[in-house]
Amino acid sequence: MTMAHKVGLFKGGSNEVCWNGMSDEIRLQIYRPPSNMQGQGLLTSAMTEPTSRSGAWPYVALLLLAAIWGSSFILMKVGLYGWAGGDEPVMNGLQLGLLRIFLAGLVFVPLAVRHAGAFSRSTWLALAVNGFIGSLVPAILFAWAQMRLPSAVAGMLNALSPLWTLVLAVGLYGTVVRRKQVAGLLLGFAGAVGLMSLKDASGAVHWGSAALLVVATACYGLSINVVRNRLMHLPAVGISALALSMAALPAGVGFLLAGGWQVFDGRPEALEALGAVTVLAWVGTAAALVLFNALIQRTDALFASSVTYVIPLVALFWGWMDGEWIGWPHLLFGAVVLSGVRLVARG
Repeated sequence: MTMAHKVGLFKGGSNEVCWNGMSDEIRLQIYRPPSNMQGQGLLTSAMTEPTSRSGAWPYVALLLLAAIWGSSFILMKVGLYGWAGGDEPVMNGLQLGLLRIFLAGLVFVPLAVRHAGAFSRSTWLALAVNGFIGSLVPAILFAWAQMRLPSAVAGMLNALSPLWTLVLAVGLYGTVVRRKQVAGLLLGFAGAVGLMSLKDASGAVHWGSAALLVVATACYGLSINVVRNRLMHLPAVGISALALSMAALPAGVGFLLAGGWQVFDGRPEALEALGAVTVLAWVGTAAALVLFNALIQRTDALFASSVTYVIPLVALFWGWMDGEWIGWPHLLFGAVVLSGVRLVARG
């Protein structure tokens, strides 16, 4: 922000972002729809106001969150093939994704009951989008892609989520972007194409599997925009609890219809896979969500979002520990993606 003594106003959907050039202050003003039972309210939050980062807790929480989410990719791999990592999967990507959301939603049922209310049809629709498109579909796509792609590559491509968030904010809600953010988008997607073009240890290039991850991160971007523009009148934990609980029952039924009951039929590695998926659902989804919300409340969204830069490092570590082939091209293109994300965030 170098244009001093100027006030800018950017509109996106029902949001207005006001910038005071004299103080370099950004404020996000979110107008609640008139249909709100409490009337049309105005929630103003300073995105750059000083926040409490004193003490070690915020940094410990950030590293813990990165470790949890960065480890989710290796847990998906164990859920697919067991600890031994055989050639034949214990369960396929569809079964793993369905089981993960069923278990995560099951944990959130008590919170969902607490936060449920007489919401409008548009609110329930937005919650459904968040639960099914923002959680269930990506869980399936990530697990399915990892039947071919190394977990470390999946962790690096996951960093595309903030880029898709901005792209969809522009396309759906008319958010205004700056030149640096456009450059960041181009740089990030160029790095993603580079990652997608790399060969695995056998010399094969898995364009299709990598494309599934790109679609999955686009689903995350859509979900974030729906939350920002349609669900701001609900608490963050309530949104996740209601959305995941809505998807839990269909996911559980889908798991059985997809032959999930056969996974545990006389296969010793099935218990290992079930344990990995359970940890993935309860720790990697449910507990991580609570920790992330607490981090935002204690610090700010900008500090909490910096976890995006640490997750690929954790994913790379676990991939290396598991014997995955990671070369300099992976590191180079991964750094390009993260550089694009940084330009978008700082633009």
